[in-house]
Amino acid sequence: MNSYLMVEKTLEFDGILDLGKDLIIKSNDIKVSIYNLDIQKIFITNKVYRKYLKLLKLVNFYLTSDDDTGTAYSEALNEIERFRQLVKNKYRAYLLDETLKEMSLELTKKVKAAKRRLIYIETRTYDYTNENKRSK
Repeated sequence: MNSYLMVEKTLEFDGILDLGKDLIIKSNDIKVSIYNLDIQKIFITNKVYRKYLKLLKLVNFYLTSDDDTGTAYSEALNEIERFRQLVKNKYRAYLLDETLKEMSLELTKKVKAAKRRLIYIETRTYDYTNENKRSK
């Protein structure tokens, strides 16, 4: 009879223990490996949600900045795309479809706002350069 310690539970198991891919959580000098898929999903969902909230704060900062060149808006678009690729490639299997849809809808709104502001800046600078050419 073998006993294994799993996150505050001791399970007894007869036979071979088949473990999946482990998730390693590091905090200071403590290193914990988690093999249970349900517990991994909880940890990864919390991790992605914290990154999502941090991204929203950063994008809101970029969108409220007084940038006449449009670099802040393009940076916001780059950050959103980087987050989408990270979720798509690394965390999609761990997240629920509802969570993905909610994040996607909010990020789509932010992308549209950033693109609208970029277009506004481009048309404003285009009009300004055309006025200068006409006056000469």
